[in-house]
Amino acid sequence: MMRPWFPLGSLPPFLLLSLLSFPLGHFCPAVCSCLDYHTIDCRGQGLPSIPSPFPLDARKLLLADNYIQAIPADFFIFYSDLVYLDFSHNSLLSLEDGTFSSSAKLVFLDLSYNNLTELAAGIFKSAAKLIKLSLGNNHLAEVDEAAFESLEQLQVLELNNNSLQTLAVEALDALPNLRSLRLEGNPWLCDCDFASLFSWLQENQSKLQKGLNEIQCSVPMEDRKIFLSELSESSFRDCKFNLSLTDLIIIIFSGVAVSIAAIVSSFILALIVNCFQRCAPSKDDDDDEDSED
Repeated sequence: MMRPWFPLGSLPPFLLLSLLSFPLGHFCPAVCSCLDYHTIDCRGQGLPSIPSPFPLDARKLLLADNYIQAIPADFFIFYSDLVYLDFSHNSLLSLEDGTFSSSAKLVFLDLSYNNLTELAAGIFKSAAKLIKLSLGNNHLAEVDEAAFESLEQLQVLELNNNSLQTLAVEALDALPNLRSLRLEGNPWLCDCDFASLFSWLQENQSKLQKGLNEIQCSVPMEDRKIFLSELSESSFRDCKFNLSLTDLIIIIFSGVAVSIAAIVSSFILALIVNCFQRCAPSKDDDDDEDSED
């Protein structure tokens, strides 16, 4: 039985447009909207995971307002052409090592409003073309000093409304093209560990989107918060003479190591001297030998 054949000219315009927009073998996920071939819109569909399949060379993927808990570690291996990825308002708990290993074209990444708690060293290492990275409104309490390694093109970084008490200056120094930074809404602790970050923020106030007036920190031993705009370098002057617990441990360990090394050296030296004295002929023996001659 022959299948009916319909000439393209007899198809409704909207159907013809859809066929032309999606080349053979490429389909839009049923729960998503694909107004054009390169944009996949899956926002607000109650999705527990990333839908598939969708075009491998898609450029823009919108997944906001769902319940997705993880980005597959091999995700960018298959979708390496993505330039724009919106993962905001989901339930991401962590980012696996290697997740962004094939994201060389990614420019915009929005991971805000999730449940992330930490950023490991080099987690975005392969996403070297990122210009904007949104991580606001998570539960970040720890950001490794090498978390933004290789993001030399990054211009906008949002870390607002997290659980950060401190942040290594090295993490920010790795971003030479940074233009806009958001840090407000974190429970910063104004102790000696915060002193170097405060100095960096003072020197780079122009990069703070909300300014120092919107960033608060808690004063140690006091039940109050203070805006960074009310602080100055002199607020941390005592820190120059205070040693952290880590510093004290290092000093103590170094002292003990030097003492042990000195004792061992003295013991070895004593053994060598004693051996030399035992093995070397005495002066009396030399005199006896001379008299016999």
